[in-house]
Amino acid sequence: MAWLAVANSLLLLVAACGCRSGETWRETVGNDTSCIDNIVCKVEHPVAEVHPVAWSDAPVTLRQRADLEAIEYRDMSLDEILQIALQNSDVLRELGGTVLSNPAAIRSRLTGKLALSDPRFSPEAALSAFDAQLKAAAFFSNNDQLYNNPFFAGGINRFQQDLAEYELELGKITATGSKFALRSISLYDANNAPGNTFPSAWNTYVEGEVRKPLLQGGGLQFNQIAGPGSRPGVYNGVMLAKVSADMTQTDFETSVRDYVNDVTNAYWDLYFAYRDLDARSRAMKLSLEAWNRIKARAESDLESGAAEALAREQYYRFKADVDEAITGRISRGTRTGSGSTGGTLEASGGVQTTERRLRLLIGMQISDGQMIRPSDEPLEADIVFDWDIVQQDALKLRPELRKQQMLVRRREMELLAARNFLNPRLDAVGRYRFRGFGDDLLKQGNSSSVPASSIGNMLDGDQQEWFVGFEYEVPIGYRKGHLAVSNAELYLTREKIVQREQQREVIHNLTNAIADASRAYEACQNSLNRYLAAKEVLAAYEAQDDEDIDIEVDHLLDAQRRTVEAELRYFRARTEYAVALKNVHLEKGSLLSYHNLFIFEHQSRVAADTGVIAETVATAYDGNKRETTSDSADVTASVGDQSTTAATTATVSESHSTAPRIAPAVEPIDAGTAKPATSNPFAQADGPVPTF
Repeated sequence: MAWLAVANSLLLLVAACGCRSGETWRETVGNDTSCIDNIVCKVEHPVAEVHPVAWSDAPVTLRQRADLEAIEYRDMSLDEILQIALQNSDVLRELGGTVLSNPAAIRSRLTGKLALSDPRFSPEAALSAFDAQLKAAAFFSNNDQLYNNPFFAGGINRFQQDLAEYELELGKITATGSKFALRSISLYDANNAPGNTFPSAWNTYVEGEVRKPLLQGGGLQFNQIAGPGSRPGVYNGVMLAKVSADMTQTDFETSVRDYVNDVTNAYWDLYFAYRDLDARSRAMKLSLEAWNRIKARAESDLESGAAEALAREQYYRFKADVDEAITGRISRGTRTGSGSTGGTLEASGGVQTTERRLRLLIGMQISDGQMIRPSDEPLEADIVFDWDIVQQDALKLRPELRKQQMLVRRREMELLAARNFLNPRLDAVGRYRFRGFGDDLLKQGNSSSVPASSIGNMLDGDQQEWFVGFEYEVPIGYRKGHLAVSNAELYLTREKIVQREQQREVIHNLTNAIADASRAYEACQNSLNRYLAAKEVLAAYEAQDDEDIDIEVDHLLDAQRRTVEAELRYFRARTEYAVALKNVHLEKGSLLSYHNLFIFEHQSRVAADTGVIAETVATAYDGNKRETTSDSADVTASVGDQSTTAATTATVSESHSTAPRIAPAVEPIDAGTAKPATSNPFAQADGPVPTF
């Protein structure tokens, strides 16, 4: 029968339009629940899947002092660390356990692709509202009804009918909001009415319809902003979706910047941790030597027992400091947003704790038998920033400000869309139709009086109809429309106020960063001079002690404490200067380019006009050339040389190239058993008192 052929055609048409026919049929019609049953079983009995990258060697603690002595070191520059970090940046890691406490807030390399593939708010989702829609329907009914009056049943009291309706429609919404539709409808009617020409007949017609909104909901501007079928306050057009995707990309850029910032902070934290251990180990060695000398004199009655006790107390104080500097206490370290946007140097935690924190951030195995050791040294030049250029860069490059500017533009577009709802709804509607009637759907032998085929009769074009009209609808008072406009205006005003305050905050933070960099540089000068003075005092006391000149023991011990404190303060000041320079670049929006890192934006072939996919690419860069080659327009390098001789400066710089290492605490057996971590970095600093 014809209706079976049409029904089969419709089923094949539906199956051809993207349906996963076999699997979908089994899951929907056959009610196969094997997939969900398997998932539910795993939910009810959860067993975490262990990834190999999570495994690690056992940590080396103070109890394994021999193992501490045999540790291998891996000297790495900051550029190498950043390359490893970005190569392992499937997740942009944050300190503080966010990945455990709030994993949904963690951004990853898939953030951009997730935004572009969102079926609700992505540009592709907004464009899908303009996709052509194919709709097919088939309905079958059997009617059997008794009538009191034969007139209403075509001359009989019992009306029996087989009725079938087939519909096929292709619709499309244009960029201006107009709706076009082309549809075909075929009706099969077989009934027992005595006046029928045929026992069964077909009615077929093909029609084209257009509906064009002339006021509300019409126009290219409104449909690009709000999308077709939108309501007041609910807008998701292509333009808004594109802005949202760009804002997501800007958020990703901010996350990458913060990630690079945290990795850099962790690197300089580890640098200071090594220097801290180095200085304390050297102080412990000196205190052990002094204790052994004083102990020997006390045994020969040349010194009192109180002097020996003072020296012993000093040694164990330094030994406890060394143990603390090796392992360290668990601390948060220098991190984004701690005290300043880029973080204020915490300088807490020992070498092992800080090194594990760096490994966690860059995605390396937490413990692998080696220790990462920074090979870069903090900059020693006085960097002077041009305020006018730096201020312009901060207001132009900061991703937070660019995101807020996008939000302002979004609110402006929403206001334009809201004003459209202050118009009445006026649609122009037009339809044109070709009709056909016949004994069968397709059959040869048509005649003008008794058509045998409804489709053949329709193709003759003898029966044509048209329809034109207007639909008008207006809400009295436009209450919702006025609310939408007022709400959009308030949102726009709010975003502009926030934008103004954000710019003031950025300039405030930039001012603090530049002032802090200047302070840190002066602190380096003062700390170095203080250290050299303390070292000179200690050398004088040690010379007197070697010559058996009677001196106060507490003066010698105090000089040792002052020396180690001054050395620690100097290296802390140098680390603060490195962090402060980094913070200036962060505040002015050039941190990634400062490290020669870029976020490349690709246009996907699938979404060529709707968004971008972001990927972070690390490029090797010579760190020694960074300050003199990048940002040359607003950075000037000058070496402080007010009172420093060339020989002294060369000696200080050369001594800093000796990288410190972990050294286990020595036992107070005799002076000969003490093993210093490294030589004193200022042992050859003779001549005039240098400045930084």
